[in-house]
Amino acid sequence: MFKSEPGVGFCIIDAEGVLRYTNFRACELCFKTKTTEEAIGKSLGDFFDKEFVAERMVMFQGIVESGKPAIMRHIRDGVQLQSTIRLLDDPEGGPPSFLITIVEGEHDPENPEAFEIVESKLVNLGPLNPLTRREIEVLALIGHGMSTKQIADTLHRSPRTIERHCDGLREKLNTANRVQLSEFARRAGLRVEDANLKRF
Repeated sequence: MFKSEPGVGFCIIDAEGVLRYTNFRACELCFKTKTTEEAIGKSLGDFFDKEFVAERMVMFQGIVESGKPAIMRHIRDGVQLQSTIRLLDDPEGGPPSFLITIVEGEHDPENPEAFEIVESKLVNLGPLNPLTRREIEVLALIGHGMSTKQIADTLHRSPRTIERHCDGLREKLNTANRVQLSEFARRAGLRVEDANLKRF
């Protein structure tokens, strides 16, 4: 049933952080394995660093305690992902496990008050990783369609300084114009505050 949803990643993770099920799309988006068999049975620690795993384990515990599903936005390899995490009922009363659906981009749930909204404090910028904190801020605002003057006013810098940052962005990302820069920002769903997140 999970495999029938095009573009949507599905996985089931138990309370110990072990991957019990995944479809191929989740492997593509998160685990970077070529087959589902390479991922199933492994723990989150086999794919991610300790801080990333710890952040998710805290979220899992919060879901167990509240019974309320969560939505987490995060950036992996320069692409914005949105994960919806639900506690799975075990009729036999076994340890908890979680159904996670993963999609690219940001999607508003039909009933947002039914979810705990969680913002990851970690970011994997992928191709954007060479950028400085200020360049990330500028790129995020370019992605929101701001002009050079609007960006300068928002960041309290001169238009000339912003143009220098734009030159640096085009060089580092090998792009020719703002439209291409905006596409990088759009894929990552960049926000200005993402510049302050810890990179992993």
